[in-house]
Amino acid sequence: MGRFSLLLILSLSANSVFASPLKLNYSLFFGYMKTLYKLQYEHVTTAFYLVDKNSGSACLIKQAEIVVDQNREQIKFAQEGRLLPFFSDQHRKDGAMIEVELLAGQADYQCDLQVTLMAKESELDNLSLARLALISEQLEGVLKKNAGMVGKYFLPAFSGVRLQLAEPLTDVQLSRLDKQISVAENGDLLITNKMLESADIDKLVEFKVARITPWLVK
Repeated sequence: MGRFSLLLILSLSANSVFASPLKLNYSLFFGYMKTLYKLQYEHVTTAFYLVDKNSGSACLIKQAEIVVDQNREQIKFAQEGRLLPFFSDQHRKDGAMIEVELLAGQADYQCDLQVTLMAKESELDNLSLARLALISEQLEGVLKKNAGMVGKYFLPAFSGVRLQLAEPLTDVQLSRLDKQISVAENGDLLITNKMLESADIDKLVEFKVARITPWLVK
């Protein structure tokens, strides 16, 4: 049920109050990476972020390592809170931990691990409706795979994709927006699968997109 709850909110709270360094079980990361490895999806990924539970700010990373007994290996990360661990079944079997050292000045942070299913960054340039349709299909496929045979029937309705824009739309842009596209309170564009199935798939997306995630409706 813990994993299913994660799917509902696309966020997993690790132990809220961390000592230094932060310690996370590698098997948690491995489980989500394994799903994508099995499905061989090329257009979507699972991203792992450390976020302060009180402010919502990113926990800034100084160093990240994967640790097995006394052996340590550096793993990739983006300073703004994103961890990029590699995929290794052997490390999972060996009970590996991921240790994260934060930059100074964050002693009061209570860092939660948020797991976000989204399109790969490489998919965001020259984005067409055809590619959006494929991304939507793969996002839904990962959600159902993670939920399992029974859990997938209890998932919120997968309505389409949510586009986080690099810049807010102007009033002129809003007035020209296709009537089938909704605008969320935070400015995200909400595009239904129905629109993606019926629209001119060769048409390019007119706006600079920063992130594409599932649009789930309870």
